[in-house]
Parts: sequence; C-alpha cells; structure tokens
Amino acid sequence: MATVTRRRPLSSTSSAEDGVGIPEDVLNDTRFGRAMSFYFVYLRLDWLWSLNIFALILLNFLEKPLWCRKDALHACDQRDMYFLGQLPYFSKTESLIYEGLTLVILVMEILCPLSYEGLNIFWRSTTNKLKILLLFILACDILVFAFSSQPFRLAPYIRVVFLIMTIRELRMCAITLAGLIGTYLNVLALSLLFLLFASWLAYVTFEDTPQGKTIFSSYGVTLYQMFVLFTTSNNPDVWVPAYKISRWYSLFFIVYVLLGVYFLTNLILAVIYDSFKEQFAKQLVQVDAIRKNILQKAFDLIDTNTRGYLDREQCISLLNELNKYRSLPKTSREDFELIFAELDRSGDFKVTSEEFADLCNTIAIKFQKEPPPSYLEKFPFYHSPVCGRLKSFVRSRTFEYIIVFVLLINLVAVIIETTLDIENSSSQETWQEVEFFLGWIYVAEMALKIFSLGFGAYWMEGQNKFDFVLTWTIFIGETLTFAFPSKLPFLSNGEWIRYLLLGRVLRLTRILLQVQRFRAFVATFFTLMSSLMPYLGIVFCILCMYCSLGLQIFGGIVYAGNPTLEETDLFSNDYLLFNFNDYPSGMVTLFNLLVMGNWQVWMESYWQLTGSSWSLIYFVSFYLISILLLLNLIVAFVLEAFFAEMELEKGEEVDIQSPTSGGIKKRRSMRVRSKGTMVDILLHHMLSNELDGSQNS
Repeated sequence: MATVTRRRPLSSTSSAEDGVGIPEDVLNDTRFGRAMSFYFVYLRLDWLWSLNIFALILLNFLEKPLWCRKDALHACDQRDMYFLGQLPYFSKTESLIYEGLTLVILVMEILCPLSYEGLNIFWRSTTNKLKILLLFILACDILVFAFSSQPFRLAPYIRVVFLIMTIRELRMCAITLAGLIGTYLNVLALSLLFLLFASWLAYVTFEDTPQGKTIFSSYGVTLYQMFVLFTTSNNPDVWVPAYKISRWYSLFFIVYVLLGVYFLTNLILAVIYDSFKEQFAKQLVQVDAIRKNILQKAFDLIDTNTRGYLDREQCISLLNELNKYRSLPKTSREDFELIFAELDRSGDFKVTSEEFADLCNTIAIKFQKEPPPSYLEKFPFYHSPVCGRLKSFVRSRTFEYIIVFVLLINLVAVIIETTLDIENSSSQETWQEVEFFLGWIYVAEMALKIFSLGFGAYWMEGQNKFDFVLTWTIFIGETLTFAFPSKLPFLSNGEWIRYLLLGRVLRLTRILLQVQRFRAFVATFFTLMSSLMPYLGIVFCILCMYCSLGLQIFGGIVYAGNPTLEETDLFSNDYLLFNFNDYPSGMVTLFNLLVMGNWQVWMESYWQLTGSSWSLIYFVSFYLISILLLLNLIVAFVLEAFFAEMELEKGEEVDIQSPTSGGIKKRRSMRVRSKGTMVDILLHHMLSNELDGSQNS
C-alpha cells in the first residue's frame, strides 16, 4: 500500500513534464496499483512504439508505386526508362507482411492505454477516438490492397497523420496551424480580389498588343501568368513583349510586383503571424495550466501532513523514484542535493507549493561539476615553480594568440594547397609537409592544455572535444599517408588528401570561435534549431502528403519515349529526374518546388502531360500551404526568436556581471539548462505579451 501511495505523486509529476501519463481520474481509483503496473509496461515499450512510427514513414519510401502495379507488371524494373530512384522496392507480398507487422504494433500501442485508463476514460479522449477511426480505415485499406490493385490508397496519408499525433510537439503545431485557417482564408480572399482585378486590368490593357496576342491571350491565361508573376518566378520573362513595344509598359508590371510581392505578401505575413502567436500563446497557456494543476496535485499527495511544504527527505525520495520514468531527464544521486537547493529559493530548507511548481524546469537542469583534480597532482614536480609558470603560460591569452597565429598560417597553407590540388601540381606535396608540421603543433597544444588543466577540465569544454577528435583524426591520417604512401591503397588515393583538407578547414573554425559575438551567434543558432524542429517537422509531413498525392496523380507519365514529354520544359531543362514516379524522386521534386526554383516549369509541364488544367490545383495549393503560409511563418518566427534569444543572452550577461551574483558564481556547480528548457524559456519570452493577454482573458 505504501508503494501505491508513493507512486501517485510520481505519476502526476511525469504527466506534468510531458503531458503523458496516468490520468488524474485514475490517481484516486482503487485500481491504481494495478494500473501503474500496466503503465510501466507501456513505458518500457516506448522504444518499440517510436521504432514503429519510423517504420511506417519508411514504408512510404520503399513500397512500389501504385502506377507500377496498374500499368505494367515490370514497369518499375525499367528504372532508366522511368527515371526512378535507387532505393529498392518491396514486392506486394513483402509490403503486406511489413504493413501487417506495423499494424499489429500500432494496435498494441493505441489499445494498451485501455489497461491502465479503463474504457470510460480512454473513450473520453478525442485523440483516442480519432486514432481508433484512423486505425480502422488503415486496416480496411490494407485489406482492399491485399485483394485488388487500386490506383489510390489512404494508407500513405494515415501513416503521416499517426506521426503527427504521436509526437506532442508536432501535434501542438498542427493544432496551432488549424486555428489559423479562418484568418488565412480571409487574407487569401483579399489576395484573390487583388489578383483578379490586376489580371483583368492586364488583359484589357494589353488586349491588342503583341503582349496580349502571345502571353495574355485570354483572361484565364492572363490570370495564370499574373499569379506566377505574383511569385516572381516568371519575372521579367512574362512582360518582355510589352517592354519591347514601349519602355513605359514596364511601370505596370513594376507597380504590380511592388504591390503584390512587397506589400500584399508582407501584409499577409503580418496578419498570419499575429494570429499564429495568439494561437500559440493559447496552447502554451493551456500546457502551463495543466502542468501547474498536476504539480499542485502531486504536491498535495506528497504533503501527507498538510504542512504546506516539503522537506529535504521528501524531495530526495521523489527525485529518486522519478528516475524510473522515461519522460523525465535522468538525474544522478549526487545532483539530488543541488536540485533541492534550486527548488528551495528561499533558503529555509523547505519547498513550498510555489517553489515546487518549478520542478519540471529544475530537473531538466544539468549541473556541471567542478572538474576532478589532475592525476599529475600527486607528483611533486607538478607543483614546482617551472611547472607553475608553464601552466600559467598555457592558460594565458598570449598562448591563445600564438595558436591563433598558427591557425592563420594554417589558413594560408590550406588555400595554397587547395589551389595546387585543383591544378594537380606536384608542389602540393611541399605544402602537405607544412600541414604535417602544423599538425604536430596542434598535438603539442593539446598535450600542454591537458597537462595544465587536467583531462577532466579539458574535456568539459565543447571546443576542446572538437579539437581533440579533429586533431587526432587528421594527425593519424597524415602520419599514415607519409609513412605508407603506396602500401595502403586507400591512403594512396588522392581523395584521402581532400578529406584531410576538409578536416583542416574545419579546424579553422576555431578562429571564428575567438569572437564573442560569433560564439553567441552559434549558441543562438542551436537554440533556434531546437525550437524550429516542430515546424520543420510539419513541413516534412506536408511534403509527404503531397508526395503521396503526386505519385497517385502524376505517377508513370514521365518516361523516355513519351512524345508529349519532349514538348515540355521538363525535357528542355533536363529536369526529367525530378518527377513523381516514385517516392524519393517526388520528395526531391517537392523540395525544388519549396525553394521556388523555376517551379512553374513543373506546373506547366504536368499541365501539358495530363492535358487538364485541374492539375494546377495541386501546385497552387502546395504554394499556398507550404510556401505562402508555412515558410513565411518560419521566417518570421526565426527573426523574432533570434532577437528574443539575443535579449535573453544580454540579460544573462548582466546577471553574471552584477555584484550581487558573486555568491552564485562561486558555487561548486554551474547550471546548464537542457535544450527543452531553453526552448521553453525562449517561447515564453517571445510570447510574453500574448501570454499576458490570454491569461487576463
């Protein structure tokens, strides 16, 4: 019974950290002990659930395209004819076995929570209902696929939906974007009115000119060309005939581009991003409220004597038990006291409910200990005056300046050696010897630093780890190259020298790391990448959806010998490899569309190949969703997040330089926030105004 009582707050704390865990309704249920046993089994199988989701997405790349089964038995074996990728394809039998296994694991993952939640609580969740519905549709789709060959399947789309629903960050991002639909449709309607009016004006203005006879031949064609011009992909090609007649005609197109691209597009971005922040703030407020409520419940369960605080023993016991949960960062026993000290901000050896509310952020802190003393400390010579002066010299700025000077020499050597390598000059060997000599200097630098600082202190710095691995890799490679130039085939290959050159260029990044602003920029970059991953993940999911749709609509129509293909821009531009004949090729093609590189080439070519203007809907909708909405949101998010992160960096520098922080600086341990905590702080700082507004409302 004591074990069951102890587990109740642990379940609440785990749920507070990632929103996944035992529902609150189960905590006070008589079957809690049995439910926890099933829940721990579910946690231990988390690796299997994650692997299965990865397998579902991988299947999209490996299954044979549907058009292969429909048109010809061995069509996909003729890879050169259909410009297919190089990944192998599953046969129909192999695909069914693969899908069957993933379906069974998916059923286990979705239904397993029934064992610890119960039917009533399980069925209360809208997410669970949706998963059951998708699971049923997926099973039916597999059955239909097993007994017939249809040109369309739902399975590729459902797999991507399961990926979104499984990963919490993707799910939150999808919900946030869904809240933008109304606002986005409103601004799209405004853009459509602008496009319709501008197209009508262009059609009327150039009706009896060569521009109207060759480019703007009808209102529909004019509307299409003006839409492409709105994306600047056909600028200035589309108005060259008018420009030949009169230079003044350029004013019409210049004004259109200025209004459409530099005013209307940015107006759309401003409206959408403002709505996005509001929706995102609502999500954060909801998550914070749930976390606060759950942690308060956990606090009340631990505070059995209703004292209003937790003592040291209770907190350490809780931290010890929390290590059993997969959703929480693993904490070493030696950090328990440090975490308790972080929670106990008042310093009275008591953790109140307000202080306990910061538990999730506190356990995510990594405590960087003072490095262990060097093993050379036990030798008397290490404490001699000579060694003392050597250690002081290695730790001084003078030593660092010497290394920077060597790096600059290294930069000159790499530039000369690269030039000689391109020219296949025999003088390259001389500069390789110079590089080999410089390699010894870096080895000596590494040895001196380890001698002066101790290996523990040396290894704590990320830059030193980078230098250590790179120095030894290059040094060993260069030594083997000079010692056995012809005995080892791989080392005698000229490509190996190029690999060494790449390594030497990487070493030169140390020069940039000497600049404080650049170091701050690199740190900000990695923080931004962590916060951007959910949105990049959504972009990937959109690409997967459109790739599956592209295969089912356009699959197999690009092939050698197609007479219509030779009349398209795909053929004239040598873009035949960028097609929708298989999944890998389709993903690469969509990436090209995403970066807006001549994207109208694919749109117009597939219009010709299909003979239907309805194919334009595919490409236009991809532009509206992926580029105009998602990529613009990402750009705006990066800009605001960068400035917010720089503000946080400056704030931390002020705190460190403050005289009142001296005691904190002298603490035995340094606090290093995890990426998740840093992202959480960044988002709350970015959305501070929206969060205040949401909480007040």
